[in-house]
Amino acid sequence: MQIRRKLVLLALLCSSTAVQAEQRENQVRTDRYTLVTAEARADQKSPLKSIVNLSLGKDVLMVGDALREALKGSGYRWQSPDGQDQLLNTLPLPSVIRELGPVTLNDALQTIAGEAWQLRSDTLHRVIWFDVKEAQHFLSLQE
Repeated sequence: MQIRRKLVLLALLCSSTAVQAEQRENQVRTDRYTLVTAEARADQKSPLKSIVNLSLGKDVLMVGDALREALKGSGYRWQSPDGQDQLLNTLPLPSVIRELGPVTLNDALQTIAGEAWQLRSDTLHRVIWFDVKEAQHFLSLQE
């Protein structure tokens, strides 16, 4: 019986050591059975890639208002280097866009602006702006 206890104890020690050997360097044990990765999530590293659900109120009437509302809490701001995208401020917000998500913040901003615009970002200054897509600009000049 004594030998059986020793074998069971030895087996438990070996399995415990095997589990600990699988633990990576960047993982931290938070409790007995939980390991977490000790690094920032992808959405924390790049806020424009975070998943959002937008529900815009009835007081948000213009595309510019919707863009500012979507950017709240992201750390980014909308600032046009040449003022060209300020036309977006005055465009009416389509009602179909009032509820968006789950989508990335990047996709939400692009959807709000519309397909004639290309989202641009400066991650150093945490600024976004929009450029007119060339094909759309060319078509509007012909009309």
